[in-house]
Amino acid sequence: LQKLLGAVSSLRPFLGLTTEELHPLFECLKGSPDRTSNRSLTAEAKQALQVCSKAVESRQGRKRNPELQIHLAVVPSRFQPFADLFQWDQTEQDPLRVL
Repeated sequence: LQKLLGAVSSLRPFLGLTTEELHPLFECLKGSPDRTSNRSLTAEAKQALQVCSKAVESRQGRKRNPELQIHLAVVPSRFQPFADLFQWDQTEQDPLRVL
């Protein structure tokens, strides 16, 4: 679980996920530090995992288009604000290009 969350955390901005959305998964890490201790996912953690899964399935990596403006979005959240650099490409089916 810890390795999975590490990978998801590093991809979080690209996937468009907030720390708040992942919070239920991080709550599952609380408790005994023993790697062999039993862990179980709460209903909220399962839902957060589904959100992550859908985000991974729906995102495709694209390079920056030098002909398009680069935008900055700062998103406040309950736990930690984050920012994304992106481009908006009207010619694509999914116009959002997260950089």
